[in-house]
Amino acid sequence: MQKLKRFFVIGVAALAIIIFNLHEARACSCLPPPPPAKAFAEADAVFIGKVVSFELTGDAFSSRLAKFSITKIWKGERSAVSEILTANNSAACGYEFLIGESYIIYAYQASDGKLHTNICTRTRPARLAAEDLKYLATAASFPLAIGNTWTFLEKPTQQRHSEKIKDSLRIAGRLYFRFDRFREIDNAWLRMADDGKLFMRLDTTEQVWLDFGAKIGDRWPVTTPNKFPLWAVELQSKTDTIKTAAGTFVQCFRFHFYFIGTDNDWEEWYAFNVGPVKRSHWGFASFEYPLESAIINGVPTSVDEGPVDEPIRHFALLQNYPNPFVAAGNSATAIRYRLNAATPVQLNIYDMLGREIRTLVQQHEPAGEHVAVWDGANMAGEKAPNGIYFYRLQIGKHIEVRKLVLTR
Repeated sequence: MQKLKRFFVIGVAALAIIIFNLHEARACSCLPPPPPAKAFAEADAVFIGKVVSFELTGDAFSSRLAKFSITKIWKGERSAVSEILTANNSAACGYEFLIGESYIIYAYQASDGKLHTNICTRTRPARLAAEDLKYLATAASFPLAIGNTWTFLEKPTQQRHSEKIKDSLRIAGRLYFRFDRFREIDNAWLRMADDGKLFMRLDTTEQVWLDFGAKIGDRWPVTTPNKFPLWAVELQSKTDTIKTAAGTFVQCFRFHFYFIGTDNDWEEWYAFNVGPVKRSHWGFASFEYPLESAIINGVPTSVDEGPVDEPIRHFALLQNYPNPFVAAGNSATAIRYRLNAATPVQLNIYDMLGREIRTLVQQHEPAGEHVAVWDGANMAGEKAPNGIYFYRLQIGKHIEVRKLVLTR
């Protein structure tokens, strides 16, 4: 009888464990993750790195800590991204990292001030992240490419100033881009490092000009071509909103340049995927340089506001880049569009006969800048033939169509 009771107790306990585990296994439920552009906009940090350790934390083992060897940072503070927290099991939406594997990480800052990720984000092994890598290839705090041009309208003089990238050069494995004029420096050479630092090359040496991976309040020196130290640069904000003739830009970086020994300071604002959107100078006279227009990767960013009484445009569809699009290897063409308000969006590719080739977007999206990527394949994943195609953006009853050329 005693043995029977013991077996009964053990059986009840085992049943309780099974029921608990079944309940726990169903505890985490996720909607499909957002597309790369939306996931990028919503994340506080986005990077690629290899897992070097993955273990339970000392906080009552309520979470696990993954430490990374960072390969490249697209978004986030450099000092914070090497360690990411996740729940201690998949039932609580914890991500199961494998040591030695490389991952694309989309992380968010939780109430504890630390970066977290889970299985409901777009975090995934880099070998399975082709769509993410295609989008991230177009993402930059300061996009550098030959032909990129920024035009500023000086106030109060109303004079226009343009800065254009003329060509590029690789030195010791590092890719530099030469501007016809960058600020007050002729023929400046700039490069963007994988850790978010923008370097300027002067003669045979280089220095950090801006640091997009810095923490708020970080400072560093900047010198002139004669190596005389003039400024201390400080990152002061990552969340400013700037309105110019070229558009309204949110989540802008603000860098303050402190002129050593005098009050001739200035500030610069940078928007993601656009670059510089405004400068302000102070001293014996004050000047502003808001962005009037820009051409980034062949796509104009200027906005024609039109008369005040003109109906507001709820979206803008831009020309794809590159165009013509050569589909070879892992190449793709980027299709950018802007939304003035959150709305359902449908973006499709059609051939010359009006047949639908591919659906790129079919979902509700927030206001702001968006990017869809087409790799030249049809809905079955097969290569589409050479020729002229149309991409069609539909917002409610409003439709806009543009043409692209595919070659192989």
